[in-house]
Amino acid sequence: MKQLSRFVLIVASLMLLVACGGTAPTTPTAAPSSDAPATDGVDREQLAQELRVYNWTDYIDPALLDAFEQEYGVRVIVDNYDANEDMIAKVRAGGSGYDIVVPSDYAVETMWRDDLLQEINRTWLPNLGNLEPSLLDKYFDPGNRYSVPYMYGITGIAYHRSAFPDGITSWAALFDPVQLERVRGQVSMLDDERETPGAALRYLGHSLNATDAAAIAEATALLQAQTEYLAAYNSSDVNRKLSSGEYLIAHAWSGQAMQARNGLGDEFAGNPEIAFVIPNEGGAIWMDNMAILKESPNAYTAHVFIDFLMRPEIAAQNAGYIGYLTPNAAALALLPDSIKALYAEGFAPDATVMQRLEWMVRDEQSTVFTELWTAVKGQ
Repeated sequence: MKQLSRFVLIVASLMLLVACGGTAPTTPTAAPSSDAPATDGVDREQLAQELRVYNWTDYIDPALLDAFEQEYGVRVIVDNYDANEDMIAKVRAGGSGYDIVVPSDYAVETMWRDDLLQEINRTWLPNLGNLEPSLLDKYFDPGNRYSVPYMYGITGIAYHRSAFPDGITSWAALFDPVQLERVRGQVSMLDDERETPGAALRYLGHSLNATDAAAIAEATALLQAQTEYLAAYNSSDVNRKLSSGEYLIAHAWSGQAMQARNGLGDEFAGNPEIAFVIPNEGGAIWMDNMAILKESPNAYTAHVFIDFLMRPEIAAQNAGYIGYLTPNAAALALLPDSIKALYAEGFAPDATVMQRLEWMVRDEQSTVFTELWTAVKGQ
């Protein structure tokens, strides 16, 4: 966390740049030239004709898929999932047909321990040096043997400012029955067995990784009482439903909140009323990572695609489109000024907020969260 704070300072400097009226280079949106020189180090004869990626919903700029195909002649097909557990179950069954997956931090550890991932070949990733060093070598993949950081983010509350003119400072906005009554049927929680119990635990004054029986029982009761007020448990289209006004408040990932505010390309329009906050009780910080499946026959092509996404201008374009935080230090100066302004508004953590964030850890005690989630959703 102390190391990551240094990276937050870099982001904070970008916020200051915007506040002072500074500008940054415009991120290129045109596809790279198809006449890439043979000296770029990529052996095109080794490339597959097709690459299949299993990724989170709304988590890559589609223009970059076209750009990669134009440059390398490789068609990239992307399918989506909304939970790590769903992705892992599909991969574990074998024969998934995918080459690259994008597991969150703890899910990376689950997958490499289950021998589901190939080791990364660093010689095929010359752009790895663009990544912020403090975001490498994390607890879930020491030495980054099996994964490469893709995006990171924070989990808090997204809301319509018109519905909450005084702002939001506490998870009570999502858990206190008196406050929930006002937005009954217009509120959602993430459909995630770690994120949603984690929010409840932080509201109750516990670590989001607490597994003792008393804390789990308390969180279970709180979540069961909350269900009558919810429109849904939703991890897939929170962005769209916030933007449209169907939801007035939602437990959300920072990038979903950014998408609700800005819109998402031609997919849907944004809503300037959307704000995002990490409550005073704290929230989660997490990182999603690119990993290559053990069963993939296209490891070389997968590495070329991962390296392509780590080019600074590509990483900046991707982050600007999807709204999550890029781990690519070389890309920060290339982010659009509109994104930097939203970082300063609270869609990215400053040094103070960082002190209230926790990483989710999965270990042998974490099975209690599956049991908790079953009890809550099965009531």
